[in-house]
Amino acid sequence: MSLVRQSWLLAKNDLVQELRDLEMVMTAAFFTLVVLVMFALSFAALPAADQTLAVPGMLWLAIAFVGALTLTRIFDREREADTLRAVLTWPVDRVAIYFGKLGVTLLVVTGCGALLMPALALLFPAAEVFLERPLESATLLVLGCVAYCAVGTLFAAGLATASGKNVLLSVILYPLTSPALIFALVATRALLEGHPALTTYLGQLAALDAMLVALASWLFEPVLLGNVVKPVRSAPRRRPMKE
Repeated sequence: MSLVRQSWLLAKNDLVQELRDLEMVMTAAFFTLVVLVMFALSFAALPAADQTLAVPGMLWLAIAFVGALTLTRIFDREREADTLRAVLTWPVDRVAIYFGKLGVTLLVVTGCGALLMPALALLFPAAEVFLERPLESATLLVLGCVAYCAVGTLFAAGLATASGKNVLLSVILYPLTSPALIFALVATRALLEGHPALTTYLGQLAALDAMLVALASWLFEPVLLGNVVKPVRSAPRRRPMKE
């Protein structure tokens, strides 16, 4: 099978299991709702000029938190059932596992972002551009989420069986994804202000996505194997008994 088909089958399997219990989706959606309520109570009285500066931070801060919450659970089924070693024996490319997990994570995070954008547009007049320019807004959302999830899926695999993985993932994830989030934040501000350089920002963000996905897919197999496959220590030799 081709790599695309393998990745789709793995992602489809995870999505079917997720649709049965909706645990990860409901957790992310509820967290998104809580964040929106907090933003509405805290920043609704801001002047329009200040909203232009605040809305990009609200959007990508919420996506960063929702993404971290999703990434801590993306390998939960394999970890709880101790089937990560069995997954590695499947007749599929190892990088297909990465793209399958990346697809599921991206779907959840982008879906929450798709709820955040129109909700912010209803709460803050400065964010109405999200509804007025839906194509640019959707492109920006997808490109920003790809950059974030590409790095996050790699390190989620590396910490899939580690103790205290939730804390470790948060400690590693935010510093490494900060450049991508800052880049997406700057592009979002350019969108809200109608800056002519928005197209340039989107092109640069797309180039960053391609670089991060290529690098993460290249590093995925050694990161995953280094986490799952541990060296077997040889038993100590017994000394011969003296007569």
